[in-house]
Amino acid sequence: MRLTISSISLTVTTAALSLTAATLSAEPFNPSPRSLTKMSRRGDPTVSMQSLATVCPTVKKVTGREFLWKSQISDHISSQDPRSTGPTFICNKLCPKTWPMNFYYSDGMQAGAVGYYGVYRVTKRPRAYCAVKGARKCFVSRIATNSNLAGRDGKVYLKISDTTCYQVPPIGRTGSVY
Repeated sequence: MRLTISSISLTVTTAALSLTAATLSAEPFNPSPRSLTKMSRRGDPTVSMQSLATVCPTVKKVTGREFLWKSQISDHISSQDPRSTGPTFICNKLCPKTWPMNFYYSDGMQAGAVGYYGVYRVTKRPRAYCAVKGARKCFVSRIATNSNLAGRDGKVYLKISDTTCYQVPPIGRTGSVY
């Protein structure tokens, strides 16, 4: 329901504060699709314009050597580096065709993205982080907390292709580069 106040009077003096609502009316709240989209972008947990199935028609689990996803940053990256607060993604057998690669919560809301940073010198495969090449800075702790909000399953889903996402835990290490 939406509450509409059509007239309001506000008087402020040093001695008293007075607020008078002249007319109140209640009507059903029927937001437009545009309003719903704007609310979902603000992170309103009661409004979701999509589900995981619309973002990721196929969801797979990591079986071993598809890629490496890890929440702990490598020792050689300084805590002052913007990449230091987010996860690391390194390609192995699978790699997205486009960057940045988005990842989502189980309700279909975007959790973040990792951008291409260059190749991992050991395997010569692409690697990616938050806060580089079109990806915003992200925080592993915030991603983990948000993945456990009501209605979410505690995982994130990496969108490797237009139709396929891989389920990974937001904290820890999954997969391998070897």
